[in-house]
Amino acid sequence: MPRVVKEEKRGKWSSDLVLDLYSNLLTEIWELVSALIGEAILAFLVASAVRKLGEKYPFLNSLTVSEDGISLDEMKENCRTVAPLEIHRGFQSLINHLSHLFSVLAEGVINKELFPKVFQKVKEAERIISPK
Repeated sequence: MPRVVKEEKRGKWSSDLVLDLYSNLLTEIWELVSALIGEAILAFLVASAVRKLGEKYPFLNSLTVSEDGISLDEMKENCRTVAPLEIHRGFQSLINHLSHLFSVLAEGVINKELFPKVFQKVKEAERIISPK
């Protein structure tokens, strides 16, 4: 029984770490991309991506998007029972979808700027969720 409790706590801790990591990554993406295309267009693209992926990853629907940025505050409360791997997959899908939209919009210029940041954070998330 204690082992189950320990694993459950580790899972929640991992979920929080993964959420924090992607929250920081989305903030970096927001700052870089909004400077290139503007807050209103970026808010529209992120909201569109969330709507598209929200059915497969319902926790993404609690992501708040406005012209001021992206907030995961509500999501952090709603994700207490979501597995870290599922959180990672959902955010990976969101980042991939946004990357595609940015590529179509700006012919790869945005993605060239984002790739180093995204790659590093995704690798870190994979390290957090991988079984030890």
